[in-house]
Amino acid sequence: MKQQHFGFEISEALYNQSCNTIEAIQSQDSGTDLNIKISNALMNITEVGFEAYYYKPSDMVQISSVVRKAADTGMVAVKRGVHMVIRKLFKNMPTKELEKLAAYMSTLLTHEENNAAQRYFVAFTLSPELYSLAQELLARVSQDPEIEGYRHNIISALNKLIRAGVEAYYEKPSNMINLGRIMRKTADVGISTAEKGSNIVVKKLFNVMPYDALIPLSSYFESLLHDNLQTRANH
Repeated sequence: MKQQHFGFEISEALYNQSCNTIEAIQSQDSGTDLNIKISNALMNITEVGFEAYYYKPSDMVQISSVVRKAADTGMVAVKRGVHMVIRKLFKNMPTKELEKLAAYMSTLLTHEENNAAQRYFVAFTLSPELYSLAQELLARVSQDPEIEGYRHNIISALNKLIRAGVEAYYEKPSNMINLGRIMRKTADVGISTAEKGSNIVVKKLFNVMPYDALIPLSSYFESLLHDNLQTRANH
């Protein structure tokens, strides 16, 4: 059975920057500051991620300026928290730990299997349950304009996706390495705050969103679901 992925497209330049970073870490390139290299690559990836997961979809909907401003403010705080965690985590991380993270990062860097014009993604594997739930909701949006009947299902599904993203982008990799108790606690608190902030933003936006706004959003959301990706790790 094919793996289902959820993730966003990145440029070839960013894909190559990330691959070069992984290779530098794996070859223990002593001429480079590997900690800065991986920090920069991850910062660039998170910028594209925020654009794909929040700014692009929220630009597609017409909502009141008050709700939009509150959501934007919440997202700025989330982004700041994530960047702070990246900077703190990688500042003095030993090369041995960086190697484990580089190997994991390889599993998130993906490309389409059979496209002549190659496209690149940062994507994580989605459980069959969550993939099915996403498909069901997308089908319902396309057929059922009575949004009040399933608005809470959409919010719940998006929160589950956020949870899956936190697991894939933070919990799995941080469980592979020895962070030290204090650093781990600081990072956990930062990411937990970011997750709560993201859930609040979802609730704010989707509690007031009219049905018409969901149509373009569901098409966009569908573009983040993939079943034809090959990971760099299996290259």
